[in-house]
Amino acid sequence: MLSAHNIVAGYVDEIDILQKVSVDVEKNKITSVIGPNGSGKSTLMRVICGFLTPKSGQVLWDGTDLTGRPSHGMAELGICYLPQERTVFAHLTVEQNLRLGAWTFRRDKARIGTELQRVYELFPLMRERRKSKAGDLSGGMQKILEIARGMMIKPQILICDEPTVGLAPIIAKEVYDTIERLKLDGLTILLVDQNVREAIRVGDFVYVLEIGQNKISGTKAEFETNLHDMIKDWLQI
Repeated sequence: MLSAHNIVAGYVDEIDILQKVSVDVEKNKITSVIGPNGSGKSTLMRVICGFLTPKSGQVLWDGTDLTGRPSHGMAELGICYLPQERTVFAHLTVEQNLRLGAWTFRRDKARIGTELQRVYELFPLMRERRKSKAGDLSGGMQKILEIARGMMIKPQILICDEPTVGLAPIIAKEVYDTIERLKLDGLTILLVDQNVREAIRVGDFVYVLEIGQNKISGTKAEFETNLHDMIKDWLQI
């Protein structure tokens, strides 16, 4: 469904953060990308989502070449990107934040209403808090609001970059539960996470990056069976 092949990319000409990195994301699966800090995980997401043009390599979406395509056109293709940074508008209500997710069809009031009700069915807590200021929500609920806002475009794939960073474990669990539920509803998910155990637990297939290169990859079962040996070189469990 989504593939990145032999990606070479960086932010200055002399330094390549990614050195021929490849990942394949299967439809209706969760693909997790893990690795130590500085391994290039977020850079890979920026390349895939059009925020950074690679020096070489190719990004394919259902056979269509997306390499170098600007990020603002991704939503229309059914690609939803959830960045690591918090993106809710704290002074707006929950519903106003959700409506901003419909920006690409903002003049179609009927469709906005339809999608809003669909999102409320997916996220009942958002309906309950729809009149609350987004800034009054907990950190975990704000992240779930970001995910819900992304669902307004009815995406085919959700790309999450470190969705639980800075969250307490009990709050992070709410985010992981949401991601798993969306997968069961048929959504394809590409997940970058610093929480190795959770990324492996929720993922169907796992890639490990190290110093901008593919190190190892495998199914969840392979990682769960031999987790320590597979990642002992770069992380102490």
